[in-house]
Amino acid sequence: MGITGLDHTGIVVPDLEQAIRFYTTAFGAEVVGREPDTDVDPDAIGLPGEPVRLRGALLRCGAGLLELHEYLTPRGRESRRPCDTGIGHLAFAVTDIDAMYTSLRREGVTFGTTPQTIETGLYAGRRWVYGRDPWGVLIELCQHPPHWGG
Repeated sequence: MGITGLDHTGIVVPDLEQAIRFYTTAFGAEVVGREPDTDVDPDAIGLPGEPVRLRGALLRCGAGLLELHEYLTPRGRESRRPCDTGIGHLAFAVTDIDAMYTSLRREGVTFGTTPQTIETGLYAGRRWVYGRDPWGVLIELCQHPPHWGG
């Protein structure tokens, strides 16, 4: 019994169809499958006493999986801050960070800066930039230096 790897990352979105279009267009993700409107056990999902109904889709992003859910009930709150406890951001490894940065800006991702380069330490040579998708999810683009092997 051991972990074989990360399975998927889940994102809650207010409009599933819009999110599928965004992630397939902006990141080249491919839809693996869709989950129809489904009633979910509220205790199992951590929302005891609330009726839970959602729809979803599973997308392949390179070697990883992205799970999108739209909660029909209950509806969610506004987005979190990057420093709040919990998952801080979703990172995508890219081969050309400048081209991806430009492309994502056209798709509605807002960035606080242009891509940055780390000059010293463990991550020396790594390029990165943070942005927010149209629903406020914090994403990071990462371009690793050649000596990292990819």
